[in-house]
Amino acid sequence: MASGHPVDARGRVLPVASWPDDRHAPGELEFVRRFANSVNRENGAERFSSAARLDTWLHDEGRPGVRASADELARVLAVREVLHDLVVANALGEPAPAAWTALEQLLRPASLELTATEEGLTVSVCSTGVDGLLGRLGLLVAESVAAGTWPRLKACHHCHWVVYDPSKNRSSRWCSMSACGGRHNAREYRRRQADGLDRQ
Repeated sequence: MASGHPVDARGRVLPVASWPDDRHAPGELEFVRRFANSVNRENGAERFSSAARLDTWLHDEGRPGVRASADELARVLAVREVLHDLVVANALGEPAPAAWTALEQLLRPASLELTATEEGLTVSVCSTGVDGLLGRLGLLVAESVAAGTWPRLKACHHCHWVVYDPSKNRSSRWCSMSACGGRHNAREYRRRQADGLDRQ
């Protein structure tokens, strides 16, 4: 991944969650993407290593802290893992019924509220704290599924960084051509060169 990024408490590189700039998700789905990118799966760097660090991240996102207990923080991380399973499935073009069921169970404590407007009904999260945070994430995912944008939220085939695929045919595979795409092309080039030498 790109250099110049911050590090976590153990000195491991933890890219800015919104990186790269050309793979942002539309609207508030970008919040889901940045939440999913709160860990660097290549080196284990963790942004949510404590409840205080989770609240710091939320404040940086312009959202209220949740003061999570140890069990609640574990639930936040569990939701992130299930979301990761889902974006990996998106990248592979495969269904993920078990992951959807797991997400539904993790989000079950959150309460939603229906409100009548002139145009119809709106749905909002009325829970607070961790339930409010996770309920909001779940609602954003549901809205993305309904809008047809969810399949475009994918994990990079190499580093598993979560990006939004803007391509017309939804064929993007990498977090960035300057990072994992370039690595892949370099490996393929070396492989072709080696194959050519072997045949000589």
